Amino acid sequence: MKKLFLLIIVFTGAMQACTKKVNEPISPATGKPGQVTEVSVTNVPGGAMITYRIPNQAEVISVKAVYTLSTGKQYEAVSSMYSNKLTVLGFNDENEHEVLLYTINRAQELSDPVKCTIKPMTSPLKLAAATVQVQSDFGGARFSWTNELKSPLAFEMYTPDSLGRMELVRIISSQVPEGIQALRGYPPVSRVFGLVVKDNFGNRSDTIFPPGRQLTPLFEERLPKNAMQIMKLANDQNFTNWEGSDQKMIDDDLTSFGHSPSSSLPAPFTLDLGVTAKVSRIVLFQRRFSDSYYNWGNPRQFDVYVKTTTPSQSGDWGEWKKVMETEIIKPSGTGSTVTDDDLRAGENGHEFTFDLSLEPVRYIRIVVRSTWGSTTFTHPAEIDVYGERK
Repeated sequence: MKKLFLLIIVFTGAMQACTKKVNEPISPATGKPGQVTEVSVTNVPGGAMITYRIPNQAEVISVKAVYTLSTGKQYEAVSSMYSNKLTVLGFNDENEHEVLLYTINRAQELSDPVKCTIKPMTSPLKLAAATVQVQSDFGGARFSWTNELKSPLAFEMYTPDSLGRMELVRIISSQVPEGIQALRGYPPVSRVFGLVVKDNFGNRSDTIFPPGRQLTPLFEERLPKNAMQIMKLANDQNFTNWEGSDQKMIDDDLTSFGHSPSSSLPAPFTLDLGVTAKVSRIVLFQRRFSDSYYNWGNPRQFDVYVKTTTPSQSGDWGEWKKVMETEIIKPSGTGSTVTDDDLRAGENGHEFTFDLSLEPVRYIRIVVRSTWGSTTFTHPAEIDVYGERK
């Protein structure tokens, strides 16, 4: 009996395997669905929001807008039957454009189109491009922009290669409202720098150059550490715990570190540069702990203060000028996974730039306020300081 039952199962499976599968709509065709009515348009930056009334037909499951950008590329936007609006985006001009609206039924049949005309407001790309500034920076050029709408944009930075051809050097994808990036590593000799803004729809700005097209990078060097020392002000933390040492934070050895005691956050320490300098940036290196970064007592949020003249031994904060409240950013985000990009950023160090208008200083005070492992102590590995000695 069991053998007969098994034979029936095998025979049935074989018959099903031999049956040709045909992809067909789950629901039978019912003919073209009704059209949307009462269409209304609200123009927005780079597109429009379109509202409508869906026909009272049970078969209608969604509404689709079809439109063509000035680039010639066609796009679609779809909204379900539970909404009476959809948004079309991607326009990089303020001209009138035609949008076709279709209803779709369960058999995936389209209605006849309903035409509507939109007139987009100034696009996020154009708004951001109008704010771009390119100016001389230490070792290169500084690019800054405003993206008030927090739109996903790409910023491409260019400068000539060894043959004089404009070369794409860096791409930054960003939605932050204010962005600053720099290209560095160039001698103080006049050269061309440019930036192009792009969006996710294939639109791009013209290349944006500084006034006069060229600029001269400011001289920059990594300040020598043989003149530096970690000072011991009265309200600074001691970084000599658990194999750590104050001076190991400026010994050019990324395997060594300073280590504050438990329950020491916020943990301040003071760096005497040994020279007065117009500081351009600092680069902070995390300790590679358990063969990774962004963990344990590695600094996350910290503040930066500066001073030109010798500070009081008391460490009176009233004498110091705060110039930065910042955070080490993990490229992949805040999750527990550490990607190759995260590791690369940790190995290269995390750069924090100073305002170009900052006066020359000699003393830098850093206050670590939080760590990646939410510990009550911190262990920075190394700090590099760049600028021009005065």
